[in-house]
Amino acid sequence: MNTKNSIINDKNGVKYITYPIFSKLDFIRHASSTRYGGISKTDYLASMNLGFHTDDSAETVRENFKIFAEAIGIDVNNLVSSSQFHNANIKVASAADRGKGIIKPADYEDVDALVTNEKNVALTVFGADCVPLLFADARNKAIGAAHCGWKGTFKNLAYLTAKKMQELYNSNPNDIFIAMAPCIHGCCYEVDEKLFCDFKNKFPDISKTNAMIIRNAKFYLDLPKINKQILIGAGVPEENILISDLCSCCNHTELFSHRKSKGKRGIMASVIEIIK
Repeated sequence: MNTKNSIINDKNGVKYITYPIFSKLDFIRHASSTRYGGISKTDYLASMNLGFHTDDSAETVRENFKIFAEAIGIDVNNLVSSSQFHNANIKVASAADRGKGIIKPADYEDVDALVTNEKNVALTVFGADCVPLLFADARNKAIGAAHCGWKGTFKNLAYLTAKKMQELYNSNPNDIFIAMAPCIHGCCYEVDEKLFCDFKNKFPDISKTNAMIIRNAKFYLDLPKINKQILIGAGVPEENILISDLCSCCNHTELFSHRKSKGKRGIMASVIEIIK
């Protein structure tokens, strides 16, 4: 993988990604997984599959989580999972939620974003082309994580997550820093004309940017760029937003891509935690 704005880390064969936009925020730990470093044996899951609803056994996925968490310096027992129904529901996570959806069952569903201001609550979202967003309030020490596929993007989940942090933690948008993990980019995300027009009608100002593309009579959406414009609309400064330049579809040998693999793929996780 070649990247100009993300950091590829390797610890004991576990490859994971971190983001320099968070480098000065010493109160958080964060990372995004890749395909490498786990124990999944099926070729298209090899090897760091973090998705329970795949052809891996639950035991294998939990072991992968333990390996990944150890590599990035997070206690696997602190992980709190989103459930991701492609909606715009946000859960406030607390210490009571540690482990839910990962090492023990979750008592909630239909959650595509998580927020917290508690220490040692590691918010976890997933993707295999969809846009994972990690949020950190540098002043008030609050964090968020959101999963935005096209449905979550269309439903303004990124905006709603930033607003939820304002509402609960008095986060000033000027103090919120956001990293978008590897996901499918506009180079590869072809959509039908109806969906393209739905986005154009919903976001007329964004449609005038290079986030919505017509190329060779085909229609493309750049979901990370659309989410960036949505967040700017929420008051977050452009310089506070990093979009990883790693397209999951272009880098499908290192990252899972639903589009490239036609659905035969594992799942990647992005995690953020307050550590002090």
